Amino acid sequence: MKKQLLPVFVYSENYNLDMGPHVFPAIKFGVLHERLRSDRRFRKHDFVEPVKATRSEVENVHSSDYVSDLLELKHSSRLLRSELPLTSEIVEAFFWACGGTLLAAREALRVGRAMNLGGGFHHAFRNQAEGFCYLNDVAVAIRTLIREDRIARALIIDLDVHQGNGTARIFRFDRRCYTFSMHEENNYPQKKERSNLDVPLPTAITDEEYLRLLEQSLEKIAQSYEPDLIFYLAGVDVYRLDRLGGLSLSREGIAQRDKMVARFMPEVPLVTVLAGGYAVNDMDTVDLHLQTCEAMADLL
Repeated sequence: MKKQLLPVFVYSENYNLDMGPHVFPAIKFGVLHERLRSDRRFRKHDFVEPVKATRSEVENVHSSDYVSDLLELKHSSRLLRSELPLTSEIVEAFFWACGGTLLAAREALRVGRAMNLGGGFHHAFRNQAEGFCYLNDVAVAIRTLIREDRIARALIIDLDVHQGNGTARIFRFDRRCYTFSMHEENNYPQKKERSNLDVPLPTAITDEEYLRLLEQSLEKIAQSYEPDLIFYLAGVDVYRLDRLGGLSLSREGIAQRDKMVARFMPEVPLVTVLAGGYAVNDMDTVDLHLQTCEAMADLL
């Protein structure tokens, strides 16, 4: 019998926000956590709580002036592109998300695989907010671990339907991080940044072609880059019924995608974060994130 992998799951109640009738389903974090804790298949897994990222850790990526704007709730030019309310509760949630992804990265280095039940805010730039992102949690984790000499090279596999433009820009001239984004071309953001590898996808692409392109891309990366740690942004807004995506992947196709990433470079520690998901039915989004957890635990 194949031995089940036991990734560590990271979660904080501070991820959950009540933003009213907003397209961002902030309730998904708590519902997903409850589903996992009530599922007998995950009873042997460790569930750990992060601490909030410090200002110093966040400023490994973001400028001091920008962080001050956030903490002071200052509606400056740096926040003009945000599509979220600016409240102390929401800003604090992003510091918790950064702490969660950093802890997941530490746990992955310890046991081989970990998942933050949040995070993936890849539109945040060094000096500005964008979309639904105030702080770039994956970038904060990578820069913090590099500064601590825990890793020398990281790989980001970003399969959200939207390009990880903030992440691409942050690491544009940093050879210590390889950025890979496979995203819908005719979708937000209008202006794309340059990743190490970008694979723009046509609208309405289906499972077979998507998975073929992903396999080719991962093979290309494996031939040219040797990371110490992999970060996977497992956005489920590639789903055919997503409100903010135009791709046509099925649940089965997304499961195959997640399994492909989970089995890529098995000797390298893997950190997974949720990233986007905006299905017409919020519970479909939760189901798809749960499916990613299953893939990371080798249960699919």
